[in-house]
Amino acid sequence: MTPLFAADFKIALPPIWLLGAGAFISLVIILLAWGLLSLLQPRLAAEARASLRDGFAGPMAWLLLTLSALALAFTPLIPLEQIGQSLARMAAADVFEQRITVPAGAELDEVELDLRPQEIQSLEFTAAKPVTVRTQQPIEGFALSKVADVEVVPGETWKWQRAEDASKPNPFLGKRARIATTNTSDSPVDLTVRARLVPEYPQSAILPWTVISLLSIALAYGLFRVLPRRTAAVASATTKEAIGQPVFAVALILGAVMLLAFIVIPYNTFGEDVKMLKDSGLTLIKVLALLVVVWTASVAVSEEIEGRTALTVLSKPLTRWQFVLGKFVGLVLVALLVFLVLGTVLLATTSLKVVYDAREGGKLDPVWRDCADEMITVVPGLVLSLLETILLAAVSLAVSTRLGMVPNLIICFTVYALGHLVPLIVQSSVGKFAIVRFVGQLFATILPVLEHFTIEAAVVGGVPVPWSYLGWAALYAGLYSAVALLVAMVLFQDRDLA
Repeated sequence: MTPLFAADFKIALPPIWLLGAGAFISLVIILLAWGLLSLLQPRLAAEARASLRDGFAGPMAWLLLTLSALALAFTPLIPLEQIGQSLARMAAADVFEQRITVPAGAELDEVELDLRPQEIQSLEFTAAKPVTVRTQQPIEGFALSKVADVEVVPGETWKWQRAEDASKPNPFLGKRARIATTNTSDSPVDLTVRARLVPEYPQSAILPWTVISLLSIALAYGLFRVLPRRTAAVASATTKEAIGQPVFAVALILGAVMLLAFIVIPYNTFGEDVKMLKDSGLTLIKVLALLVVVWTASVAVSEEIEGRTALTVLSKPLTRWQFVLGKFVGLVLVALLVFLVLGTVLLATTSLKVVYDAREGGKLDPVWRDCADEMITVVPGLVLSLLETILLAAVSLAVSTRLGMVPNLIICFTVYALGHLVPLIVQSSVGKFAIVRFVGQLFATILPVLEHFTIEAAVVGGVPVPWSYLGWAALYAGLYSAVALLVAMVLFQDRDLA
């Protein structure tokens, strides 16, 4: 087995660095916000600092610190110029227009445009009189690609559009676009150059999206801690209790070790090992998160009821629905922690696997954008798997109000298995006996259709998952979770705690 050499390993680092840099920027913004809050609202700032000792903010802070340290360590190995130019293009205007006056009788007059050839998505030339434009000038270190001169005809627009393949080579060479104009008429000609610009490396958007995601989580958690304080206290206690359980540490360690091992495991898929790693990694994280959530639900609700701890908690000014809702939010926070930690490991291993698979398969050396593209396709799968875990957390919470840990585990994993088989059950019941159709429809009505949260086919086929699908899946998970929570509240409302 050929080892990963340092040069190859370096290719996989920029996508990981973008995650770490996003975490570092998020951490700096959070610290600045905390400093401002210390000046304006010292009490809230003290509470925010104290929240680091609760179940969610502390591990989240350690994750941000770890990613920030990795980003700082990898910085010397990162093509910062490429990433910086791409990020600058994302923040700047994407339309370029420049009018050039070509003197009468001009022959190959050179003009430098304020354009980077790598950023040009489309290009247009228009003029009121005939003019000839040569887009490729001899540049040291570049070989001409035989792009013909452009004959701009009055009343017509010459257009060039970037193609996915090499059928339409870029009309320019070098780091700056240059043209040479020829005007055979006896009067000046105004040549208008228009271009639509895109980032050379759109994968650099990983950095701002990481910042937006992390800050959104931090803001949502901060508001939750401040507004429904009683519910937040129950959620914090639930999360802290989950983290203190050995199953949480075992799940994180086991998951991280297995995800790292997936890099070197041969799948024998004839070049599709990266897709298999993503598929296996998503399933592993989902199962481990579900195990932690179901275990936590049993300990946090069922055992508290049996041990009469819930009676002590509810003796305080806390209603039963606040107790149930706090437990559910605590389970969601536990699942989110598992996905943040193991999801980050999966993204990193996906980037590394691209390079490893290329070396082991004798393929062309990939570039860092290839690693980033594969890494980005994992994100929708992580989101959908998290939604599925949240849905099953609501089901587990409802079950735990009446049953203990073992029945809860059996029921939840049965729902998990049957939920993925619902479409097959309904399809197989078509045209069968009435009782078979009735059972099929009953399963389809009661059980969640968990296939909505599975994108293994999209991952294997390389098909991008649209945002609209994630939105509808989130709506379905929210509605089913709300129904399960209502059932949990009804079952818990008349539960004898004495």
